[in-house]
Amino acid sequence: MTALRALAESALPLVVSHLWSSTLFLLLILTLIAALRSRLTAGSRFSLALIGVVKFAIPAGVIVSPLRGLFRSSRPETIQIRLPLFAQQLSLGTTHVTPRLWPAVVVATTVAVAVLIMFRVALTNRRLASLCVKTAHPPALREVEALARARNRIGVRRSVDIARSGVSEAPAVLRVLRPLIVLPVNGCDDLSDQELESLLCHECAHIARHDNLVALVESFICALFWFHPLIWVAQRITAIERERACDEVVAGSADERDTYLAALTKFCHASISPRLPGVSCMATAKLSERIDHVMNFEAFKAHATSPRLVAVFGTATLALFTLVAGFAGTTSALASGAKVSNQPYAIRLEASRSGDLITLEASISDNATQQVIAVPKMTFHPGESATARASNSDVEVVIDVQPSDGKTIDIDAAITRDGKTVHAQARVSPAQAQAAPAAKYTGDPISMNLKDADLRDVILTFGKITGSDMRVDDSVHGTITVNWINVPWDQAFDALLTQHGLTYRIDAFAKTIYVTRK
Repeated sequence: MTALRALAESALPLVVSHLWSSTLFLLLILTLIAALRSRLTAGSRFSLALIGVVKFAIPAGVIVSPLRGLFRSSRPETIQIRLPLFAQQLSLGTTHVTPRLWPAVVVATTVAVAVLIMFRVALTNRRLASLCVKTAHPPALREVEALARARNRIGVRRSVDIARSGVSEAPAVLRVLRPLIVLPVNGCDDLSDQELESLLCHECAHIARHDNLVALVESFICALFWFHPLIWVAQRITAIERERACDEVVAGSADERDTYLAALTKFCHASISPRLPGVSCMATAKLSERIDHVMNFEAFKAHATSPRLVAVFGTATLALFTLVAGFAGTTSALASGAKVSNQPYAIRLEASRSGDLITLEASISDNATQQVIAVPKMTFHPGESATARASNSDVEVVIDVQPSDGKTIDIDAAITRDGKTVHAQARVSPAQAQAAPAAKYTGDPISMNLKDADLRDVILTFGKITGSDMRVDDSVHGTITVNWINVPWDQAFDALLTQHGLTYRIDAFAKTIYVTRK
């Protein structure tokens, strides 16, 4: 649950942004279809509605992300520092992040419903195809011959099966890989050979357009965004215009149109079959309205915009809109030459000192999610260089310490995430920290009178005093004799480490102190 919650919180802003841009694009497409309906063929309306649905499967941020680096400024990000270099003083701190449960619940619910819808669609299609095959009757010879002529007329080169079945009350195309045209058991007996061929041309048009495959992909996209009302409106439009587009393919000339109209008329009283994704059936798309469309298509086609031109325009608009939506967050950066992101990371540095050994601990958090993504640590002597690395599945942090002169230390943080690297730089002065009053201890006073006590046991006692988890390296051994009376515990701890050549580092977030030899 913790992993799901972290994933939900990190992905939620991207999902919301994607939904807004996709909704705006689909609304634009639906408005365009309504406004230009008198100028668009059914095939054009189908293409535009399908492009509007496909936009939901193309997250602009993911597509544009590789291009963002080309526009990033070389100026380093500003580092946020809380950095007292404690002079012989121990400091503990913790960071508490209140987890939010609702993003994980929303994501889990959305995914669960989407999976159920997808499973229902796949199971229904499989059962329908299986039932049709089990109840299938061999086709008549004239139906096989009509299919051969229809395939040649439409230009379908792939193998197509044909059968009769009592399940279907109108011609339909099942399956994606091996298309099967199912005819009603007795529904085609009254059709002439030319009328039968025209109906089979309609089904072959579905096969040539790969409508069953497109409908399945579309249904899965709609399942993922089942909560969005506009996407169901668009899917309804594609279902209706898909049938009308195939009607337009068949009704190319006056003679063909009349023959096809006669065949459609004989199916006007057929029962309406359920509309299923991945199944192309002519009884699902308002036959009476389709007949009117076919009757007027020849005059309409003369002044309609080219379907190919509309498809190219819609695809280009989709690509342009995706790029614009992806770069929307960088518009001000491109105009001013400033940084692309406004402080994407917060970096906190804490340093402690034991003798001449400095322990530096960094905490890098994502400003968008407020989650700590890395906690690199290092120890070094003044005047030395040091490097610390921390990484997980999606981020790598490298902290470099370079002494620029005898008095200052340059710190560079390189944060790499999703192939993008952000640099942050700072300069600190250990000399100034060393000048701080060495006797300024703030711990509660303790009293101890020990003789030849085990060094490890004494160190663990300080863990109980501070309420910290004290971890002592296996190399630390020895005995200690002390007599402390009302000495601040941090002063006593520092003296103990100095006397035995030990140092420590602090995991402030786990509230753990690690004691090792220098």
